[in-house]
Amino acid sequence: MKPLAEQNHYELLEISREADAAEIERAYRLAQGAYASDSLATYSVFAEEDAVSLRERIELAYDVLSDPERRRAYDGSLAGEPAPPPSGGLAFELERERPARSPQKPLAPLAVAAFDDLEAEAGSSVYDGARLRRARMRRGIELEQIAQVTKINPTYLRFLEEERFDDLPAAVYVRGFVGAYARCCGLDLAAVVPSYMERFETGRIARKRGRPGQPL
Repeated sequence: MKPLAEQNHYELLEISREADAAEIERAYRLAQGAYASDSLATYSVFAEEDAVSLRERIELAYDVLSDPERRRAYDGSLAGEPAPPPSGGLAFELERERPARSPQKPLAPLAVAAFDDLEAEAGSSVYDGARLRRARMRRGIELEQIAQVTKINPTYLRFLEEERFDDLPAAVYVRGFVGAYARCCGLDLAAVVPSYMERFETGRIARKRGRPGQPL
């Protein structure tokens, strides 16, 4: 996956160049919700200044692609090459996790001991949706509680546990969702996020290649 700063408008919204107006609108709304200023998913991945820059890029992508004339001009400028990021310095890459910052006060009601022996699960390093669900249930945490704290739609949290990868938004948003979920459950972000995202990317690639089998 390209660093976010190198993605063009289509890649940023994760739509094809043949996307119609309805698809563009849907992708824009998903991006808007995922990177709202009060979303813990945003906090989990970006510094505030980076999140602001990202929201500006999302708005620009939508403004261009939702206007037929501007979209035609933009398509012509691509000429098969990724569009450069707008000026203003987007100083981050999604593929590199920022160091974890101190947990905020709102998470206190769900506070649990950090990564525990039960989660070792016979030494497995794989975090799939079922394992996330088991970790949540062992701690007596409801999805609605996580949704309330993180501002993530509970439907997306359910999709994470069920590994309904096709129903989840772009990888950039899913990474934030997984990080927020893991933090609420007292899990080790450094172990959970890379493991789950590997499954997510594998599942998406298999679908694009026409192989609907289970992720590796």
